[in-house]
Amino acid sequence: MKLRYIECYVPKHLFSGMDNILENCEDIIWYSVEETNNFTVIKILTTLKNTEVILDKLNKEYGGSKFRIIVFEPKTTIPEIIEKEEKETNEEDSEKVQELERLSRQEIYNKVSEIVHSPKEYYLMLILSTIVAVIGIWKNDIAIIIASMIIAPLLSPNMALSFSMAIADRDLAKKSLKDLILGIGLVIILSVFLGHILPISIKNPQIISRMNLGIEDIIIALCAGIVGALSVVSDIPSVVVGVMIAVALLPPLVVFGLTIGSGYFIESIPILMLFLINIICINLSSSVIFAIYGISPYKLWDKEEAKKLTIFSILVWCILLIVAVVIIYIYF
Repeated sequence: MKLRYIECYVPKHLFSGMDNILENCEDIIWYSVEETNNFTVIKILTTLKNTEVILDKLNKEYGGSKFRIIVFEPKTTIPEIIEKEEKETNEEDSEKVQELERLSRQEIYNKVSEIVHSPKEYYLMLILSTIVAVIGIWKNDIAIIIASMIIAPLLSPNMALSFSMAIADRDLAKKSLKDLILGIGLVIILSVFLGHILPISIKNPQIISRMNLGIEDIIIALCAGIVGALSVVSDIPSVVVGVMIAVALLPPLVVFGLTIGSGYFIESIPILMLFLINIICINLSSSVIFAIYGISPYKLWDKEEAKKLTIFSILVWCILLIVAVVIIYIYF
């Protein structure tokens, strides 16, 4: 059972009890209320899937005051907590999405914005991963290419963009879109420059393999997006996800830049098409996963807007994917 330990610091004179917090919360394992010099400290041990509900209740009850919530991930607790078996029921649950265990909205936000709000590290990692990828492609060395995938930070802006639609966060959407566009531009410029000074052959297996487009490339990109989104809503190791996403994004983008820099303009078109398809599929599948897991804003008046944005983004990505499939079928 995955647990979370919550501490909430509330100014003493504003503490109004625990009744509203405990109401309809069956997964609170333990709690206590203590007083310090200026604050009342609420301590709660709960399950992972119940964390977001409690955080929202605390925010609603005390959010207008100078309060602070801290969430910890306990590694163990003694005595051992035995998970109760859920009672079988045939009734439809209107909140069924909440049965899918995931990180709280607040934890997911911190997770997707780590790189988005660290631009220096993001661009430095992109430069390094591009250089490593170019060397791997030039030498036709799979091990080096995989190394570049591990350090490539292309997951964060894509996941942040889809997540921003799910929670109707315009600032996060603008920031993630900016980082994505600038990141893509940086990789292309650096790859074009290196392709101009390195003797890149169009017969290189790493280049040829990315010039032949097929339905299997779409399937790979969709899988990459699903894995990326699942890593955001759960605790899948980021290294595993980084490799999966980079398979679909970094190498095609680097190969596109190398072919342009080497003067193979016509040959670069299917490679660019492959990259665009990967972007479309990754954002489409991640948007769908976020919707399935019930990611939504905290504020009630933002929920409807977020729902419309999510539906709109899914429709746009679907239309773009259909157009891409038609282009592949006709021209490739």
